[in-house]
Amino acid sequence: MTDVRGGVYPFCRACTASSTAWRAPDSATRLSGIGSRFYGHRDVCPDCGSSVRTLYSTFLLVPVARRGRYRIIRTGGRSYVGRRLLDRPAAVPNPPSLEEPPSEFKNHPELVDATYEEAEARWAARDSAGALPLYETSLAACEKVLKADDPATLQVRLRVAQVLLATGDYASAIGWFELITPQLVRVFGEEHDLTRIAVEGVTGAQLMVGGPRAEMKLLSGLLDEDEKTLGRQHPKVLRTRGALGRVTMFAGQLGVAVQVLEMTLADGIEGLGADHPDTETFRSSLLEACDLADDRGKKKDRELSAAARHRWTLAPKAN
Repeated sequence: MTDVRGGVYPFCRACTASSTAWRAPDSATRLSGIGSRFYGHRDVCPDCGSSVRTLYSTFLLVPVARRGRYRIIRTGGRSYVGRRLLDRPAAVPNPPSLEEPPSEFKNHPELVDATYEEAEARWAARDSAGALPLYETSLAACEKVLKADDPATLQVRLRVAQVLLATGDYASAIGWFELITPQLVRVFGEEHDLTRIAVEGVTGAQLMVGGPRAEMKLLSGLLDEDEKTLGRQHPKVLRTRGALGRVTMFAGQLGVAVQVLEMTLADGIEGLGADHPDTETFRSSLLEACDLADDRGKKKDRELSAAARHRWTLAPKAN
């Protein structure tokens, strides 16, 4: 899958290569007077419109310490997305290596048609809305005959996630990225370009949403809407609920996260099967939430974790 556009939305390929993912700091509080502020505005990129700005820590709005240089894109009002500039910019990422893990794609010539190539052409031309239904058609064809974590299927899944991000459907994009990132790590490895794209993609989507609580609200809204029309065990519903469980976990609501992920695992087993790769991802997320609840949770959180471990035979974390 040649990534023609490259980059992490909304940044272009070259700006992505010279920077790394970064979450903006909290704004200044009225009580402490401590905060941060950008100064300067240079090196405007003609492709994505980002500019280089220098971030300073401030006290009572007076700059007191330089914190680094960042590429910033304004998203309206005072909001923005940013990436921290690297001291030594990386080379512009190359397309993924030709030495891919073995795929069953070669045994299914019926999958070779013009749909995917047309989708790639539209993606390269920045017609994300036009590319999305074509990628979804290609993905449906792959998933009929290939495993969900077959290398060929994963590449199309990743492209669907990228296109959803580019069209501004952040909740759906996060659901896909959260689902497939651990699968990409397992199949391709942590250092592979496809894995990097997924990690950067979910970071970009979360930055656009604006933090864990905003992400929880967005995912909850999508989940409520889709459950009414698709049912609890539809793959999209499972993806969204799995992502909601993870962000709930990262927001510190460990007991709630255990309950959400336990429901996701149960519905995944019934709807997809116990051995489906997506079900295994939900199981791993539940185990992670249980481990965090045991380490950092309150008594109620630990009780919920113990009950979930017993129901799903999840071993406790080794000391």
